[in-house]
Parts: sequence; structure tokens; C-alpha cells
Amino acid sequence: MLPKSIGKLLNLETLDLKRSLVSELPAEISGLLKLRYLVAYNEDRDTKFNIDIRRGIKIPNGIRHLESLQKLYEIEATSATLITELGSLSQLRKLTISKLKKENGMDLCSAIQKMSHLRSLEIKATSEEEVLNLQSLPSPPLLLQTLSLHGRLEKLPEWIPKLKSIVRIVLTWSKLMEDPLKVLQALPNLMSLELCDGYGGEQLHIEGRSFQKLKELSFLNLGGLNRLLIDESALPLLEELQIGPCPQLKEVPTGIHHLKSLKKLKFTEMPTEFVHSLQPDEGPDFGKVKHIPSVLI
Repeated sequence: MLPKSIGKLLNLETLDLKRSLVSELPAEISGLLKLRYLVAYNEDRDTKFNIDIRRGIKIPNGIRHLESLQKLYEIEATSATLITELGSLSQLRKLTISKLKKENGMDLCSAIQKMSHLRSLEIKATSEEEVLNLQSLPSPPLLLQTLSLHGRLEKLPEWIPKLKSIVRIVLTWSKLMEDPLKVLQALPNLMSLELCDGYGGEQLHIEGRSFQKLKELSFLNLGGLNRLLIDESALPLLEELQIGPCPQLKEVPTGIHHLKSLKKLKFTEMPTEFVHSLQPDEGPDFGKVKHIPSVLI
């Protein structure tokens, strides 16, 4: 923990504790009324990818006094009181919060609704299996540009279609059973989309004239996916497509030849028959991807 004397730095505007091993802040932090940037987290790069690979810090109740804060990254949702207090931070541009329990989701939504300047939002559940209860947000921050949700989603939050300024969305461990692309494809300014264990169904369909500005698309760790369809006129600006591991996907996505702007195609840990189908000499599907400058398998 930082020393309590940190509370004497009354003119402090930036507190950067990235990778500092500090895991908790003293109560005196709430007296730093000029604080604008509070950045603190630790990373465990020696472990396999999981929801705790980057850990936030514990902060005491009283954060409601830090009304000048613009960046708060990354704090743990240690209590319902703390989550409610976040609603006082109306100047926030960036918020990352971890260890969110299902029962605290509604309180967090109420707080976020008051953050009209928010540009970046990242929410992590207590574990990969914990449900994120984020439906109660009738008026999301309309300036939001990046959204990352890590944890189970019983369904895609109904407020996501309202995010007309959103540029990047990451859904990890969501395990959605309904095709999320039907909702996401209409977002007018979306440029980057990543689904990592974000969908548990068997088929994804990218419809014609969808994702008109998307440049980067990743389908990672989709264990049940066995078919991916891409309609003509979909993804007209897509430059990078990453797929895998997808152990049930045995053939190249139908319609991949429609992607005329694609510069990089990467497949990771795909089935043997899938890899063989793309071999330059005898692979039956090689012709579908030969127009792409970089194909990595």
C-alpha cells in the first residue's frame, strides 16, 4: 500500500502505478481533489490467458470526492458503496473496473449512466463464469468509443445498438448463444471487433452491407463454431481477419473471396483438414484466399 502521506500532495493531478505491485490505496487518496488520472494495475505475464492476467487495485470508499478524475484504470469493485460512488465522477473519460459481481451490475449501470463524457469502458467479472448483469442502462454514454466486456453475458446488452460513436468492441468469455453479429453489424462507426470465447453457437452469418467501416475482425476460441458465412457486399473495408482456435470449423469461411480489401488473414490452431485445404499446391480452398497478400496458418 502507498503511505498515508500521499494525502498531503494536494496539487497532484496524475498518479501512475502501472506494474508497481501496489495493490491497495489508503483512504487519504480521497483528499486529492485535483487528481485527474489514476492508473494502477499489475500483470502476470507468466500465466496462461485468463480474466485475472491483469489485476486492478483496491480503493477505499470516498472516491466520490475525486470529481476531477478523467481516467480511472483499473479498480476492483470491492463494494456496492464504491460502485455507487462512481456515479459522482461525471468527468470520467476512461473507466476500467474488475471483480464485478452479478448482483452489483445494476448499481454500476446507474453510475455509468451519469458519465456523459465517457469514451472508454472496460468491465471484468469476478471470473470467466460470472455473469455480467448490464441490461439496466437505458441511456448509455453516447460518446463511448471503446467497449470491452469480460465475463458471461446471458444476452447482449440492449443498449449496445445505441452506441453510434463506438469504434471498438471486445467480448471475452461472453458465451452468447444468439448470434451477436445481427446486432453489432449495424453500428455505423465500428472499426474493430473481437469475439474471444464470446459465442457458443454453431454458425455465424455476416450479412450483406453489414460492418461498413470494420477494418479488424477476430473470432478467437469459438469452440462450437462449425460454419462462417460472409455475404457479398459485407465488410467492404476489412483489412485484417483472425480466426482460431475453432476446432469444429472444418472449411474456409463461405464467401471469404468477397473480401477485396483484406490484407492479412491469420488462422490459429485449426483442424488438420482445414489446414490441408489451404495448401498452395493441392488445397481445394487455396483459390479462395490467394488474392490476400498475407495468409498465416
